[in-house]
Amino acid sequence: MLKYKKSDYPIPTERSGTMNDQFVIQTIDEGFRVCSYETDRFKTGILSVNLVLPLEGNIAEKAMLPTLLCASCKAHPDLLSMNRTLAGLYGADLAPSVAKHGENLVLRLSMTQICDRFALEGESLSLECAKLLCSALFEPNVTNGAFDAGEVEREKRIMLDRLEAQKNNKRAYAMKQMIELMCADEAFSLSALGTEEDIRALTPEQLYASWQDLLRSAFVQLQIVGDLQVEAITDLFCSYFDRVEGRSVRRGQTQVLPTAAAPKRGGEEEDVRQSKLVLGFRCGMTEPFENYAAVRTFADLYGGGTYSRLFLNVREKQSLCYYCSARFLGAKGILIVQSGVETENAGKAETEILRQLDEMREGGVTEEDLQKSHRSLREYYLSVFDTPEELDGWFYSQVTDDEFQTPEELVDELQAVTVDEVVAVAEAVTLDTVFLLKGTGDGPETEED
Repeated sequence: MLKYKKSDYPIPTERSGTMNDQFVIQTIDEGFRVCSYETDRFKTGILSVNLVLPLEGNIAEKAMLPTLLCASCKAHPDLLSMNRTLAGLYGADLAPSVAKHGENLVLRLSMTQICDRFALEGESLSLECAKLLCSALFEPNVTNGAFDAGEVEREKRIMLDRLEAQKNNKRAYAMKQMIELMCADEAFSLSALGTEEDIRALTPEQLYASWQDLLRSAFVQLQIVGDLQVEAITDLFCSYFDRVEGRSVRRGQTQVLPTAAAPKRGGEEEDVRQSKLVLGFRCGMTEPFENYAAVRTFADLYGGGTYSRLFLNVREKQSLCYYCSARFLGAKGILIVQSGVETENAGKAETEILRQLDEMREGGVTEEDLQKSHRSLREYYLSVFDTPEELDGWFYSQVTDDEFQTPEELVDELQAVTVDEVVAVAEAVTLDTVFLLKGTGDGPETEED
């Protein structure tokens, strides 16, 4: 059986509780890591398994696997049977998801459940939920080397609907189009769902082969949060992975470009009233999360809270947009500014967004500004301890990192960032891409507007 390797963890925190209330990272082997946070402060717990693959090849055949695996398994061969079993586990919820993390694809199966101490008969709910999760992942509903054809067709329709929904959310769509243009020669431009053409072409046999490859080659991060039986759950997953033959993990390497060449421009027209202006910047980084605290602070002061330059100047003082914010993608080393504008104000808004960046480069950051950011970011990151979902998300945010950092450690780094460091980041930021989804003024407003 796989055995634990010693690490520098557990990492104590200052949270109160009668259990460990600490982050524990257990390295099982180079392709399997267990992240746990035992606490009795919550009534529910979360058990999730995250499988990481390089963002490459036929993404659709990988992206469909979580929904197929959560819909049924060998022991519960249809959705109705699976749901009845979950209901018998006091209404536990088994949910699939897929997302990009830098230039890695993360397939996720997550189980939310009430904690063991609330079971009426004293049964071990967390272990029973873990058994069901293992059944879903390792013992799927397959026959003769193929998933159920009816379930595959159903999931294909759902994935195609999700692609269409992305197009209908104009704010998200504009950001997606900007990223595709900005990162055209990088894996990050690829959709986490794959292409419509690849989805339509999927076969039950192809998905079975993809599932086999997933178990053999994915880096796995098991996350356990709450009053759950960590040791027993870990042993259970180890016993299942021991049965996987020929396991050889593939790790994706995210390409991070420090600077941009001449800015690229792109655009489309849509039958909506509000235009979407999206700007993409390179942040002077050469690897994921490099100089994270300083760049994160810069992004917050530039377009984060209500004290940020984009909010105060572009939105409030000059009324050039409905919203204007900056989002830092640390795993890829890029900054994205999103703005909703009247079409006639798009040029003015772009000019002002860039002018605010120039002012930060010229020293337009005060100690008072910095202290506002310090307080806001401290409150934001320490709120991780408020819910099991936030703690699970904290583990997920580091799923591709070799080193683990607690929220308190990050807060300490953020509090130490100086005005000079923020200005230095501003000087290193370069504009890469401008994308305008131009509203024609004829269609209805969309929900996100």
